[in-house]
Amino acid sequence: MKRLHRLTAYILIVFVVIHLGNHLFLIAGRDTYNSVQKILNTVYRNPLLEPILIIAMIVQVIGGLKMAITSLRRLPKRAFWQRRFWEKAQIISGFVFAYFIIEHLIALAGVRWFNPGLETDFYWPASVMNGAPFTYYFVPYYFLGILAVMTHAGIGLRFVVQRKGKRRLGNILGIGSIILGGIFGVVIVLSLAGTFYDINLPPEWIDYLKMFYPDYAG
Repeated sequence: MKRLHRLTAYILIVFVVIHLGNHLFLIAGRDTYNSVQKILNTVYRNPLLEPILIIAMIVQVIGGLKMAITSLRRLPKRAFWQRRFWEKAQIISGFVFAYFIIEHLIALAGVRWFNPGLETDFYWPASVMNGAPFTYYFVPYYFLGILAVMTHAGIGLRFVVQRKGKRRLGNILGIGSIILGGIFGVVIVLSLAGTFYDINLPPEWIDYLKMFYPDYAG
């Protein structure tokens, strides 16, 4: 399980770097973001590659949860707060990462299967970031999700590098990933919330949100 978890982690690290890179283009506006995403979708939605990505995510979640639970049950048992910082950060970020991925895949499937007329472009994440009550959930969801993904990946890379005797470099990678995760999370959340430019949702996306909250005014 550990080897499979590590293999899927390498696949997802490449995906995360590219995917977060795409989201950083949110600063430049909707059209720029959509243009970059359209190019990347030729890879993401490739009939051969997309199933591999989805399977890698599922395997990563299942394997990660299994290892985290095993670690928490391992003897001699230690209180969670007595564990080292890196161990606690890896476990916490792993659980948040798992929740983030599961929620993301369910939402993606919901849009594709039940709302085939909607594109998962800029307006998909922006729609839930531009009005209550959705922002109460999705602001922390996106920020903590991005932070958890970067933290989990960074600590994993730290472990790999330190096993090769490069302790200082490993710590730099771990700490740097946490800091970058926080920065990326703030920038992406602010962009989707319309901090840098006005966001006017199309009628079809307002109708989509009203499926979950009929009183949503847009």
